[in-house]
Amino acid sequence: MDTDICASGSMSGWRRSIPTASNPFRSILGISALVVKVRLKGLNIRQARGRWYVSYRATGESLVKGFEGTREQLERHMSSHAFRLALTMAETRDRAPTYAEGTLGALIEWFKSDCPRWEKLKPASQEDYQKTFDYLEKGRSERFGPLLDTQVSLINQPAVYQLRNAAAKEKWGRFADKMVSHLSTLFKEAVKVGKLPLNPAHGVEKLHDADPNANHEWTEDEVQTAIWLAPDHLLTPLILARYQGFRGQTCADLAWGHYARDEKTGMAFTIRLRKNNEQSWFPCATETRRHLDTLSKKSPRICLNSDGKPWASEKVMQGAVSDYLTGLKADGLIREGCTLHGLRVTYAASIRRRGFDTGIVADALGDRSRRMGEHYTRHVEKELGRLKVFRRSKG
Repeated sequence: MDTDICASGSMSGWRRSIPTASNPFRSILGISALVVKVRLKGLNIRQARGRWYVSYRATGESLVKGFEGTREQLERHMSSHAFRLALTMAETRDRAPTYAEGTLGALIEWFKSDCPRWEKLKPASQEDYQKTFDYLEKGRSERFGPLLDTQVSLINQPAVYQLRNAAAKEKWGRFADKMVSHLSTLFKEAVKVGKLPLNPAHGVEKLHDADPNANHEWTEDEVQTAIWLAPDHLLTPLILARYQGFRGQTCADLAWGHYARDEKTGMAFTIRLRKNNEQSWFPCATETRRHLDTLSKKSPRICLNSDGKPWASEKVMQGAVSDYLTGLKADGLIREGCTLHGLRVTYAASIRRRGFDTGIVADALGDRSRRMGEHYTRHVEKELGRLKVFRRSKG
């Protein structure tokens, strides 16, 4: 196949695609197969951990995420109608009007193209920020017109509150709170480089009250019920969360290469945690080892989807687990608030109840801050206090 696609991922010019359909009458009649010329200029292609990623270079918009296959198969996919449509839409968005210096739109463009903070965000976080920016792009102010054309020097805290309230009415409370959080980060970074004198979103109160029952500790009956009924592809993240205390992102990242024999504990995990970017060592619990011994190593990753392939992302895996747990709640088998992260809380609580202090709990969880041990076990501390009172009254 003739192609001028650069191996480094920088692309320019034209590429002749494979035939779009096979027709035996074409060869008999001497008619050449139909081919489609696809304009593939300005794309960035890269391969990471055996998967392909393609983005539109001008805006960084992702067009292909985690494609599995050979380079030839990727090129075949990029000749599809769906890809060409996505590319056309990306090019159309790229032709959107530019924003004048000092406007909110220009500040967002600076944040995404030149601010180091944007590059440090995980892809999932960047997607969340982009949802905020897309919402703001559609917004208008009675006083200033399009929101992104507003001079940032005119944005004060009352204006942020008005924007928050409007977003909550049009969307929902949590979206509005996230939008304010994203704006606060944007303005904070702008203050650092002198683009703003202060952060007008700092201190803006949240509308959404966190559910105190969310991510609570599971009972042992609930744990065993969920494990017993879980389909094979969801069993592994449940066990890793309960008996290792791993976050969902760690479960999704975990590979067989992170799991090895250890002279101190038999088997152990060694992995760099995304949360704090620290290389961390975790002894493998007996329950975890028994389960892993039953798995075939048909992929480098340990947690696989129902097709036996690595999860496309942490969010997809957590969504699948959440859907499964929602069904158990509907059947009355587990309580509301029993989540995958709640199994991490359950792991932390079990350590504290064995008499270890909250600092040890944080170490076992792989948290850099020992205060996180207190955060995960604050309900246990209250129980221990009440238990002391009860025992004293009985004595």
